[in-house]
Amino acid sequence: MKRADIWKYVWQEIWGGDAPTSGKGERYCPQKRGTVWVADGQEEEKYINQEEAAEGYKKDGWMRSYIKLESIEKVLKKWEEINSIVASRQINSTEVEESDGVYNSRGIYASSSIFDSKNVVGSKKLFDCQYLVGCRDDSACFVGAGVRESIYCSRCWEVSWSNKVSRSAFVHDCYDVTECLFCAHLRSKKYCVANIQLEKEEYLKIKGMVREWVQKDYLD
Repeated sequence: MKRADIWKYVWQEIWGGDAPTSGKGERYCPQKRGTVWVADGQEEEKYINQEEAAEGYKKDGWMRSYIKLESIEKVLKKWEEINSIVASRQINSTEVEESDGVYNSRGIYASSSIFDSKNVVGSKKLFDCQYLVGCRDDSACFVGAGVRESIYCSRCWEVSWSNKVSRSAFVHDCYDVTECLFCAHLRSKKYCVANIQLEKEEYLKIKGMVREWVQKDYLD
């Protein structure tokens, strides 16, 4: 699945209806920019991708012709010539673009440190996740945008530091909640907005308002 299709699927599963263009959702679904990606914290270095590293080995085993190394300056100069960091790294993974540190995964775009996951865009440090965009530090999450430091969350939008949250948006520090909006620190609740208990009909009306706000204003 391509990155634009992942974005559309995530939007439809959370909000329903047609998704805004992936360009409008740039914060969650970054557009394609280049070919070599690296995990955070090494931006000042020089990079090559795995294919370039392999080609260098085929050519001469990465060995260089003998020269006399009579000074530390010359040693450092020769070291600089060959010391390229291998980026865009992936192991046992397929359909990987502009990503680094991807293991046993498929359909990974513009992401880093992804393990046993599939259909991920613009995310980092995910374990056993599917259909996430713009997420980080999550485990066992399914369908989400802006999900952070959470586990076992599904069909969530902007959820952080939470466990077993589903079909909710703008939630922090919650456990075992479903269909909640703009809530924090709740346990085992349903149909809440701003930590106020509502009837289902009133909740769904507000959810429609939130969907419209997200699409028209929040994404800009």
